[in-house]
Amino acid sequence: MENRKKFLKKSDLILIAVLLLAALAGGLWYRAAAAQGGRNIAVITVDGKEYMRLDLNREEDQLIHLQDTAGVPVSFEILDHKIRFVQVSCPDHICENTGFVYLEGQSAVCMPNRTSVWIGGEEDVRVVAG
Repeated sequence: MENRKKFLKKSDLILIAVLLLAALAGGLWYRAAAAQGGRNIAVITVDGKEYMRLDLNREEDQLIHLQDTAGVPVSFEILDHKIRFVQVSCPDHICENTGFVYLEGQSAVCMPNRTSVWIGGEEDVRVVAG
């Protein structure tokens, strides 16, 4: 007579399925809330100082070049309410490979050019004197 023990019981499989469904539902809810929820504000910093804020929900698709205005060889692309580094003169292009950022809390950094972009939400909207 074989005395084998089952690796997973039926109740274990049900528990795993419920946890996976809960995780999937939570992820979808977060993504939908972030995409529709308030305003996604892109904050661009140069040399650790805030350079500009862009409301991604209101901005048109465009390229923003910082070479002429901020003196850094960095460009950003805004497309479909998302922003990313493009046309950067750094040696490794890690910032370009980061891709688009658009959810609150996401960021991308170009270390050689001391430039970053991060996404804030409604509470990050404030008037910047300039």
